[in-house]
Amino acid sequence: MKLKSIATLMTAAAALLSACGGGGSDSVPAGGGGGVPPATVSAVSYGTITQFGSIWVNGVEFSTANASFRIKGQPGSASDLRIGMVVRVDGSINDKAASLVTVDEAVRGRVEQVLDANRMVVMGQSVQIDTRTRFENGTVPLVGDYVEVHGQVVADGTVAAGFIEKKAALLTPPFAVKGFVKNHSTAARTFVVGTLTVSYTGATVRDLPAGSWDGQLVEVKGSACAGNPACGTLTATQVEPGGLRVADMAQVEVEGFVASVSGNGFVIGSQSVVTTAATVFAGGVLADIAVGTQLEVEGAISAGVLTAVKVSFRDSVRIEADVASVNLASGLITLAGLPGITVSVNSLTEFKGVASLAALGVSNHLRIRGRAAAGAGAGSSIVATRLERRSTASNPSVILQAPVAAVSGTTSVTLLGVVVNTAAIAEGEFRNVSDVSIGRAAFFAALKVGAVVNARGNLSGSAVAWNEIQFED
Repeated sequence: MKLKSIATLMTAAAALLSACGGGGSDSVPAGGGGGVPPATVSAVSYGTITQFGSIWVNGVEFSTANASFRIKGQPGSASDLRIGMVVRVDGSINDKAASLVTVDEAVRGRVEQVLDANRMVVMGQSVQIDTRTRFENGTVPLVGDYVEVHGQVVADGTVAAGFIEKKAALLTPPFAVKGFVKNHSTAARTFVVGTLTVSYTGATVRDLPAGSWDGQLVEVKGSACAGNPACGTLTATQVEPGGLRVADMAQVEVEGFVASVSGNGFVIGSQSVVTTAATVFAGGVLADIAVGTQLEVEGAISAGVLTAVKVSFRDSVRIEADVASVNLASGLITLAGLPGITVSVNSLTEFKGVASLAALGVSNHLRIRGRAAAGAGAGSSIVATRLERRSTASNPSVILQAPVAAVSGTTSVTLLGVVVNTAAIAEGEFRNVSDVSIGRAAFFAALKVGAVVNARGNLSGSAVAWNEIQFED
């Protein structure tokens, strides 16, 4: 689906927020809706739970000692939360205290297909699975299983799963889906999300504008699905906007995938964002932002538009190297000097400087941004969100940026299964996140598994001579 331009989406978002005040059945208006005292809500954080103690969202540990919880529109408790769930935290980022935690699920229904280790289809949505996806009790669902999927909507018909749970019994209501609307018919009262047709005749419609909803991110709940396990048409009982809905807030953090890009702005999920000359970028630059890129944005919202103070890239893998081989049958690329790493593309990959995988040749020099795929073992299988051909000719420059998998003394670090030997790196080329030289001892003293590191070098024969290494935010 080609989404609306950012200007159109900003106008729609502003009108929507004006009409609804940011409310909804499973979301609370910033400033104290849903029983939250206004004085306790000075900020909103929307993103994925990454760890507990109390809960970590967007890199902030929020105390939930005095928080209330809302799950599936009903009161819940901290024990209902899981790593990988997407939540909205109303409270104070400065005080690191939550007043209300609202769980925001993505899909509820039966597994219609299992395409491969990285994808399954639920309610007409392609659910992407990667190394960050968690399964309740380690149970990976099969075709026909009834599941609840938590994650972020990436694009039309695609959800990046953070947490998936196989359910023993149907919930009430039994079916739910979140995604971008297309083919909206106001006369027939139908629209399509992914490959799922939604009929909303008789449904309660909340906070959506008159006229076409095409391009809107919506959340749909329904009581009946035509077809089992594959649902062709969902009979909706409720339709409302999806994602973060805040009209005005001085401090906001939001994580999600870029839905559209225009000039100095973009839409992340359903949230319109603009950048300024003062915006700080971590892990990339403005030009790196493309549809499907996962970001965390910090700033303030006014009239429904988020002005970014900081933009952090969540697709932490970055590679620059020559093509060693292209396998069109498997859709995989291997790279010179980086043994064991394979790069795949999908329908969401943005190509730049080259039209497709078929147009690539051996020794073409590429710049790749992406994420580790599921079932990758040491993490050497990469799904590219952006693939840029820098030149058709070979270039010895190699860049490898990824989370640290292992550390050996003060000599080597393992990134995506590649052992980066730092023995030849000069003392002044060990750098911190501010690009300041800190020396070998300080660098390795601060190095931990999971930290994102950027290593640079030059290809010499079949190996890389590494000459610089740096922490990335």
